[in-house]
Amino acid sequence: MQFDMEIKASEFKKKQLKILASVPLQVMVKDDSGQLVEEFITEPSQMIYDLAFLEKGMVVEVHLIPGNPVEFYPVVNAL
Repeated sequence: MQFDMEIKASEFKKKQLKILASVPLQVMVKDDSGQLVEEFITEPSQMIYDLAFLEKGMVVEVHLIPGNPVEFYPVVNAL
């Protein structure tokens, strides 16, 4: 199963990322030039991730990690 999502910083009101997924996901935050600013792996038991460092022009990318069996598509929201 393929799942890739890109969310622009302008879509975040509270600078938080909400994720509902049965498997860990890779989150990459890049600046306006495409340089990696922050990268982390989510935990299925945690839903809200604080992105207080998020600035105008940045992009948040969410990807499935290959090799994990996925029962349903992850639900990802910008808060």
